[in-house]
Amino acid sequence: MKRSIPFLMLAGALAGSPVAAAPDRPVPMMKTLDPQRLELARQLIVFEGEHCAYCAKFKAEVLEHWQSPVPVARTLSTVPPSGWKLAQPMFATPTIVLFEQGKEVSRYTGYNGEKERFWQWLGYHLLTPAQQKIAFEQGTERAFTGSNLDEKRKGTFVDPITGAALFRSDTKFESGTGWPSFFNPLPGAITQHEDNSLGMRRVEVRSASSGIHLGHVFDDGPPPTRKRYCINGNVLRFVPDPGQQ
Repeated sequence: MKRSIPFLMLAGALAGSPVAAAPDRPVPMMKTLDPQRLELARQLIVFEGEHCAYCAKFKAEVLEHWQSPVPVARTLSTVPPSGWKLAQPMFATPTIVLFEQGKEVSRYTGYNGEKERFWQWLGYHLLTPAQQKIAFEQGTERAFTGSNLDEKRKGTFVDPITGAALFRSDTKFESGTGWPSFFNPLPGAITQHEDNSLGMRRVEVRSASSGIHLGHVFDDGPPPTRKRYCINGNVLRFVPDPGQQ
């Protein structure tokens, strides 16, 4: 995905070290990109430029809060790690390249604050077609067919692209509707939007981190909120608490 706004050209020959970042831990720039420390199956590399304001913006808005399941590395080099292949040379920064088996499969060039577009680009490579239809086209899985409906372990339901936490398991309840239902999201995890599609007036729920469609919220839930967040289970990823099988 290319952006038409101007960017600083890549500069310098130093390289950054790869980091599979922990939640909310910045991805540092160090000396070398060691292919032995990269994930061969799937790896993101952010090619940056010195004194690049757009790179700094991407770092502040995205990388410093990285929780995605995809490991990420940063570099000032214009070339990939030894033995890895780019589809074409770098020409602007930042350029975020997704590698699989050491080969470029896609890239996102440039960044000026459009987080949702970046996460959508990555989402098209992480989600199945069925998940994409829900996430990006406001689709709905058929009742009683989605994942996580019967999940009863203690843990957290997270965004499948960004990894950001959405709901805790202790707010999940059996609604009988055929979709995972919650009475309260985590603070700041979702946004709400008026939805007048299909001849109905509803309130749509989206992930605040990626902007993907999750489902709808209704006023027929249990105490204490009396809310029912009716969520498509196929766009949730469950992370069990430590010690949960």
